[in-house]
Amino acid sequence: KPFHFEELEARVRSLTRRRTVQNNVILSCGELSLDTKSRTVMARGEKLPLTRKELGLLEYLLLHQERPVPQEELIQHVWDSSVDSFSNSIRVHISALRKKLRASLGYDPIANRIGQGYVIGGQQDE
Repeated sequence: KPFHFEELEARVRSLTRRRTVQNNVILSCGELSLDTKSRTVMARGEKLPLTRKELGLLEYLLLHQERPVPQEELIQHVWDSSVDSFSNSIRVHISALRKKLRASLGYDPIANRIGQGYVIGGQQDE
């Protein structure tokens, strides 16, 4: 079946983003935990339903706790290359994720360090 090189390239990038994670790795930050095997998020002991993008964002932030993660880095690791780095898409998804986390935890564990990026864990607890 004929294909376009751009489509092949996008599929390969997509596969490389889906890296294999060790079995049963639990990433956590305070009362928030993510089981990388079952792809489930728990907040204060309750299962928190997230979209694929929200889960990808949360996982990447948890893997890099206490380090500001620039928007461009999140786009590179969670999105495919078709997303423009000036797109509002990442802010929309981060906002939706923060809203869900705030509703479940009673606080927002993600901070936005202006000029640096998004960070989870560390000193943002209020």
